[in-house]
Amino acid sequence: MSPASHRLSRQESMRSGAQEELQTQPTATARASRGSARHSGKDNKMTPSTSSHRLLTRTTFSAIALATVLAISGCSVPGLPGATGAPSVQKAALVQRAAPTASGSPAASTAPAAKSSTETPAPKAPAWVPVSGDLSRGSVTHTLGAASRHLIINYWMSDNPAALTPDDAPIIRLSAHLDGSTNGGAIEVTRFNATALGKVLANDTGNFAAEPPYSYSSGVVLPANPIAHSTQIIFTFDLLTETAPGTGVFTRQTILDTVTVGYALPGTASRN
Repeated sequence: MSPASHRLSRQESMRSGAQEELQTQPTATARASRGSARHSGKDNKMTPSTSSHRLLTRTTFSAIALATVLAISGCSVPGLPGATGAPSVQKAALVQRAAPTASGSPAASTAPAAKSSTETPAPKAPAWVPVSGDLSRGSVTHTLGAASRHLIINYWMSDNPAALTPDDAPIIRLSAHLDGSTNGGAIEVTRFNATALGKVLANDTGNFAAEPPYSYSSGVVLPANPIAHSTQIIFTFDLLTETAPGTGVFTRQTILDTVTVGYALPGTASRN
């Protein structure tokens, strides 16, 4: 074999060896990587920091999973916001608004408003105005027509008119008689009536002589009339008059009279 051929054969042998090395090098590199990984895994298992990191990762994942399940199911866990049961921001605001203030009273005070110092005073009762009345002097005489004659009535009372009040109940006395010329026929009082304040004070019926020297006499008690300034009494006299002496024919005549009793002083109800 010539030297040139020998060199060519060596070159081909070297080229074939290089190709084999290139084919076997990936396999060795992969095996070396797997061995290095296994060695590194063993080293990781033996490192405490790596183990703690894996434990923390597992715990965090478990907590996230639990929170997700609770949120989906609507359950609540104390201390977690939203669907876990802690009051929402809106509810907390409502509770804070309804809570009492630092002074112990609600924000919207319900205490009654203080009374105004400018209240209008109650009107005063008007001053008492005394009324004299018919018996302001203690007695009075009235003369009334009775057919062709006159009926004369005297009224009086024993109470002091200057000290009379609506609380008093004075006794009013009277005496009535006929005056004037007569044709000789008889005249009689058949009924005497007295009323005041809607009440009947006296009602006397019969055949009573009223010609001199006789007269018809009576008396009534006037009831108290609180807060009044005066009280009026109505007197009624029914008379029978004979048309001619001895005929027995009579005519009836009704005579009305009034007496006003005034009060000089106010009563208890008027003074209060």
